[in-house]
Amino acid sequence: MTKKYIIVLLILLVSSYSFSQQKDTIYGKVKSIREQLSFLKENHQNRKLFSTEGDYGHNGFMNAEYTFSRFHNWWYNTYWVHYINYYKEFDQDNKVLKEIWFNKKQDTIRYNEYSYNQLGEINTHKYNSYQESNSSYTYDENNNLILIKTISADSSYSTQKYKYNNDNLVSEYEYYNSDYPKEIRRTEKYYDSVGNLIEIRNFDEHGTDYGTLYNYDDKNRKIKTINHSPFIWVKTKKGSRQKRTEKGSDMISREFVYDEKDRIIEKYSYNPDFKDNNIPALYKKEISIYDNNLLSEFYYYDGNDSITSFKKYEYDENQRKVKETFTFPKYPDNNQNSVFSYDSHEFPIELIYTDERGTHKVEFEYIFDDKNNWIKQTKIINGERLFEWTRKIEYFE
Repeated sequence: MTKKYIIVLLILLVSSYSFSQQKDTIYGKVKSIREQLSFLKENHQNRKLFSTEGDYGHNGFMNAEYTFSRFHNWWYNTYWVHYINYYKEFDQDNKVLKEIWFNKKQDTIRYNEYSYNQLGEINTHKYNSYQESNSSYTYDENNNLILIKTISADSSYSTQKYKYNNDNLVSEYEYYNSDYPKEIRRTEKYYDSVGNLIEIRNFDEHGTDYGTLYNYDDKNRKIKTINHSPFIWVKTKKGSRQKRTEKGSDMISREFVYDEKDRIIEKYSYNPDFKDNNIPALYKKEISIYDNNLLSEFYYYDGNDSITSFKKYEYDENQRKVKETFTFPKYPDNNQNSVFSYDSHEFPIELIYTDERGTHKVEFEYIFDDKNNWIKQTKIINGERLFEWTRKIEYFE
């Protein structure tokens, strides 16, 4: 796999999460869900950048939200798949009682168990990944969380303490770990008169640490994110180094422009300038164009205002995506084209996906239960039944 291909594939995998996610509403009062991906042919597994990666990819299992997002995107929008395998149990109020994630061998890789108090807030949390830990939660008279204490199986422990302002917004946070008793980390949060978070100050054992400032417009929309550093860069005979100072330095990180419907239509991203790390330099610009309340075009620019890639979308009368093109002007071999077909529901029944490797026909078959929730999806690639995504749903009624 060439370096250029790896970089482009990473761009594709990261940039596509926020676009065209399929809605997957579950109807009825759910008691439990058991969901997993099965491989119908041994030689067709989930796609990986490197052969040494685990079942959940390069970063391993990070968290449920990230895994769901990536799995859904790959399942519906590509001819490959990510991995998913979990069990989740709920109480009568739809609060999670247990959440267990598994690998392909059905070994448990992440275990969570929760209990709740009379007000419906988390009371205890049992967690097991590399080792078991148990957390207890304490609240004040306003039902604000003020303490989480976590004790691990080896008797080490950590605490998370919260303080609030008069508007019940978190004003201070402190983290302590008994394994590192001298490294207490503390965070202060500041707000404007309407409750917008305007500054985060972090402190460690050395004093002021990295922080963040936020600017808003007159409609309370965030328009700038500014990173604070306790260091500045100073020149030396051999180059430059960082020096901690009392004021440190502030540097813009993100800038946002909105349309009349409060949608972000321009986003500017900055990094320290390569020649002078004390000043910001634009390294990426993103432009969104909407048509009839749907995203129709999305452009990526580099710091020189040159287009690096862009996406275009088309939709049917039911606002379902029917076409998506992803174009790389400088690297046309990496261009992609996707065409979707639908039946009576919101899920695609066919995807024609074209990239440098050719055209791939992806068919989807669905089985629904009597509450109109899907319980089985089969993904067929170029006529081969390769992947089966199933979920067993137990209802309270």
